Amino acid sequence: MYVLNKPEEKINFEIKNNAGLKTIYFNSLYKTNNPILDKVKCLYFPCKHSKDSIIIVHGMGERNLKYLIFYAKKFCENGYNVILPILPYHYDRKVDDTAFLSGFTEDIEKRFNQSVSDIIACCSILTEFNINTINILGFSLGGIISVISKALDNRIKKASFVVTGGNFEHITWHSIATKVLRVRYESPDSPCNSKLCTQKHKNFCKICKDFKSIDDLTNLPSCFRYDASVFAGLLNKKDVIMFNALFDIFIPRNASNDLWDKLNHPKKYMLPAGHLTSHVFFKKFIYKTTLEFFNS
Repeated sequence: MYVLNKPEEKINFEIKNNAGLKTIYFNSLYKTNNPILDKVKCLYFPCKHSKDSIIIVHGMGERNLKYLIFYAKKFCENGYNVILPILPYHYDRKVDDTAFLSGFTEDIEKRFNQSVSDIIACCSILTEFNINTINILGFSLGGIISVISKALDNRIKKASFVVTGGNFEHITWHSIATKVLRVRYESPDSPCNSKLCTQKHKNFCKICKDFKSIDDLTNLPSCFRYDASVFAGLLNKKDVIMFNALFDIFIPRNASNDLWDKLNHPKKYMLPAGHLTSHVFFKKFIYKTTLEFFNS
């Protein structure tokens, strides 16, 4: 389950300078007993005389941190303190060759639990810097984590979700990113397969509609407990914007539409690009539009 620190609870952290970048380190409140996973590292871009901040949450893979620094620096230049946490099973927190979306749903659930717990801990760290406003910008996998984080912590005011989606039935069985998962689910020892998944999701829309608090997670299947669409109803659509890619092979159209629908149809921008090229061709548009939204 998600380990959520209370707003008044302080997080012990330290700030270091690494190759010209400020870096924040703290111990994850969600314990795996693996020292690599349990030591959280965040890139930090302070903005003097500003009480506004943005948490940027990266997606899955090892090649996306560099382009997110573009956003961090631009937001910092325009009046925002920016913190960019490294998610478990990525970069400095990578364990062997284990991917974030690998194993079975119980394994993946633990990784989402730790990720969300770390994001919410970042909120507490930002309040230590006398920050008044916290916003969040999530890309792909980071968008899913951002939806859940905002749903569980009302300190996060506005959110921008880029090339992300919900309903893991669509993501698991139709995304190129989950091909390894599908192979695993087809093995004889698998607790799930496409037929069982469809059966589980038969009442998915009703479950999402009825979901009111974290206490409701207890009776849900493991894969529902980290699904952005389940948590989407707890967000106010006025506080959300989305950017979807027309030719996205990582986040299927059904998944992005499902999240948009569960968020009650917030403002959405359709980018004529793919999942990865959406940043290549539209990074300035994503940045400027998100900045205007956060400033409004």
